[in-house]
Amino acid sequence: MSDSPAAAVATTATQPSRLRGVGILLPVASGLGGLLLWEAAVRFFDLPSYLLPAPSEVFELMLERWPLLLDQLQYTAFAAVVGFVIALAISLSLGALIAASPAFERVIYVWLVIFHAIPKVVVAPLLLVWIGFGVKSGIIFVVVFTFFPMLVNTVTGLRSAEPDLLLLTRSMGASPWQALWTVRLPSALPSIMAGIKISITLAPLGAVIGEFVASNKGLGHMLIQSVGSLEVPTAFAAVVVVSILGIATWYLAEWIERLAIPWHASQRGRAQE
Repeated sequence: MSDSPAAAVATTATQPSRLRGVGILLPVASGLGGLLLWEAAVRFFDLPSYLLPAPSEVFELMLERWPLLLDQLQYTAFAAVVGFVIALAISLSLGALIAASPAFERVIYVWLVIFHAIPKVVVAPLLLVWIGFGVKSGIIFVVVFTFFPMLVNTVTGLRSAEPDLLLLTRSMGASPWQALWTVRLPSALPSIMAGIKISITLAPLGAVIGEFVASNKGLGHMLIQSVGSLEVPTAFAAVVVVSILGIATWYLAEWIERLAIPWHASQRGRAQE
């Protein structure tokens, strides 16, 4: 009989791989379709390159100026990585203190909210006065852009621990910091990773905005210079490279999540299937 148990098992096993294949092909097809429509619109309406360059023109320019783009990318990526690591350390430390001490939360949290509510672009020119030109401005802007989402997710995750487990650890004589390390932190890892995935894609953005006003290198500086001289294809090339950096950091966070909390990633994958 064709409907044997072995055949049914084999059919069931191939379904996840087919779903993964469809999940890969659909975004690729959507992206290629969008690029083709963009190319066709530029050709059909005969748009000049200083208004909207065609994707093929941007790709050719990227090939021609790849050494320059790579040099600027290294500068921007350095600011993004260093700033993100600093923001991660700050958010985890403050999140642990806020979750462990209600008094500390009442003192510091309102100032953090006020600081986050200040428009970041408004502060950008002040960096030129306070810090001057250089990579430090990009690093500081990355910290400002990325630490608050990680802080909020850290606090939310640390407070989502099972109350029964916390009572059990207290009854066994564990201190608040021991309970934080053994119970709160493991249960908070999915929430912390969600905050990291949100913030890590903001790191290149923060570095670029810092380079807009207080740097003479990097993709942000290159973008501003290109727009000022109406070299729009070069500006689009810089935007593409920044976008690629953001996508790469997202998938890096996905990979770290699978390593740090494999049970959560596998549960999410089964839910999607």
